[in-house]
Amino acid sequence: MKPAVHDRVLVEADVDGELVGFRAVVVNVADDALWLGMPRPDSRLARLSAGEPITLTLRAPEGGLVAESVFLEHLRPTRTRLFAVQMPSEIRLTQRRVHLRFETECPIQYTIVSQSDSGGAGLTGRGITLNIGTGGLEFVVEAPIEDTVIVGDALEIALGLGRDAIAGEADVLRIADATDVDADGRPVAPASLPRPPRTIVAVGFTSISEAAQDMIVRYIFALQRARR
Repeated sequence: MKPAVHDRVLVEADVDGELVGFRAVVVNVADDALWLGMPRPDSRLARLSAGEPITLTLRAPEGGLVAESVFLEHLRPTRTRLFAVQMPSEIRLTQRRVHLRFETECPIQYTIVSQSDSGGAGLTGRGITLNIGTGGLEFVVEAPIEDTVIVGDALEIALGLGRDAIAGEADVLRIADATDVDADGRPVAPASLPRPPRTIVAVGFTSISEAAQDMIVRYIFALQRARR
């Protein structure tokens, strides 16, 4: 797969220690470079210089592809709208955004909104994520499995991402009693005292805004860079 003129691209870069996303469109495709233009000028773009690493998210109906690249140059004296980036050496690019997952602990709150067999519409709960992605997430709840949710429940969720928060709707895909297993799902040795109940819940998003998906991607990239 190769980028084409008019493709939409999210360009993410470190600007003075802050992860910034620039929304751009491909205006020219060369053998070794992509020329990109933004609908509106952004003064932060002027702070980028040749050789700085960037991340490209190429938008596509199935969710988009992610690639590492390098900023090359500004294409106008204003330095705020048109610029060139290095063509990725191969478009194997990482994972599709809808499948991108990252292990991290974030606070989550949910409300059951469906009239499922659980009869629990309106009930709320809180947990901590095990992993997050643009297609869904897994979280753990400190409660017995029978007091949480069941497969098929529709949830409204609020997810904390550092200083930000996003909201969305999701269906419960899988639940598991995790009271006596470790993080990898393997049984642990019996404890001298009963362990507090733990339930793992996996959900898939059914309604989430593009802006919220962008926030998840930026949060994942920021964590990856910090851990490197």
